Amino acid sequence: MTAYVLVSRSAEFETRLRGLLGERLSVVPGEFLTFGPEAVMDRVPEDTRVALLGPVLNYEETKGLVEALTARHRGLGVIVVREQRSDLEDWVDELELHAVLSPEASDETTMGLLDRLAMWLIANGRADEHDFDAPLALEIDDMPFIESARLDAESALVSVATVSDSNDVEVATDPDVPEWEFPPIQAGSPTDAIAVIAPKGGQGKTTIAINLATGLAEVAPNSVVLVDADLQFGDITAALSLSPTRTIVDAVDEAATDELVLKTTLTHHEDGFFVVASAPSPELGDRVSPLSLARLIDQLRASFRYVVVDTTPGLGEHTLIALEHVTDAIFVTNMGVPSLRAMRTEFEILTKLGLMPSNRHIVVNQTDKNSGLSIRDVENIIGAPIDVEVPKSSAVLLASNRGVPLIHDDVRDPAARAIRSIVLRIAPEAFPKRSKIQRRRRSNEPE
Repeated sequence: MTAYVLVSRSAEFETRLRGLLGERLSVVPGEFLTFGPEAVMDRVPEDTRVALLGPVLNYEETKGLVEALTARHRGLGVIVVREQRSDLEDWVDELELHAVLSPEASDETTMGLLDRLAMWLIANGRADEHDFDAPLALEIDDMPFIESARLDAESALVSVATVSDSNDVEVATDPDVPEWEFPPIQAGSPTDAIAVIAPKGGQGKTTIAINLATGLAEVAPNSVVLVDADLQFGDITAALSLSPTRTIVDAVDEAATDELVLKTTLTHHEDGFFVVASAPSPELGDRVSPLSLARLIDQLRASFRYVVVDTTPGLGEHTLIALEHVTDAIFVTNMGVPSLRAMRTEFEILTKLGLMPSNRHIVVNQTDKNSGLSIRDVENIIGAPIDVEVPKSSAVLLASNRGVPLIHDDVRDPAARAIRSIVLRIAPEAFPKRSKIQRRRRSNEPE
């Protein structure tokens, strides 16, 4: 029995639902909607009892499907798979739906909703128990469903909406749903994208990128996104003790061209910024083309005040195309002569290609008076003045091992102060709020 049908443009959600329902699920790709609802209807099995519509379907497509499905399949259960947005109330008011399911809902929450709707259909004579070909978890007496639904406008971040006897939608909150919201970007407001670049690995590029995003989030909470575009060995999530469920591979997927789907690929950090995690393996990283990275940067700039891109060391295709789509570039090197010469070569190449950003910031990391070189020597080698010197400090490694951004871990450390000056070059208003930072540090101390 194929009791369930999914009409969606999200390959990720399709894969997850197939894992939950197996052969009980039939899938109709949303691309068939190009030819109208009837093209989808011809592919919906006759024994379908529950239809899941979305994610990545617009209102007109969903409306056409609901009308066509309910006309041909009397008594069908209808679920819209969509995040809570300002217009969702209109969807529920105007369409004949039984529930709203967030694509981010946990497997347990998703199966709980499907089982409850199945039991309600059985109890109301719209289906037989054998139609679903699986044990159902809940008793009929526990199912206060009715046929029509109205979304409670006061509810936020809905995971699952189920129908109650009072014609109001009960909201079953998924514990995995975050409490933060994305601040809107006002039309015409400036947005900045900053690429962090190094000629070689081991220069401290990722540390700079993490702390830059942290500092910018102080002035633009939840409107900063940090992209780990080191597609081979990116380690931002490890340095921040994050466990992402989605990565940059998902963020550049065709389905993620929808803003709502893209935001589901982000991982939130408690210091008020988001992370696009690197590819989980070099092989998967190869799926991210330079053009898709450029498109991702542009798409994020439409939703976030600041986009920070941690690039792959060197001047590969991905780094070069990132430079074409950012407003600023921070070049990071240490005091080693090979690294300094490599940076000079990078500058010469970028100048020849016409890709040298007008807003260029040069950072010499891990400076040490015992290195045998002075800052003047460094400037002579790379052929450009240094903007920021970050002294060598054990606090950098300690903060990384603790999974805490340095500027929030030890505000008095000289390296932290130097990195703060990088933040101020991008956002002059980002002065540290000392008491707030110290509270955050204590909250991250081990028990």
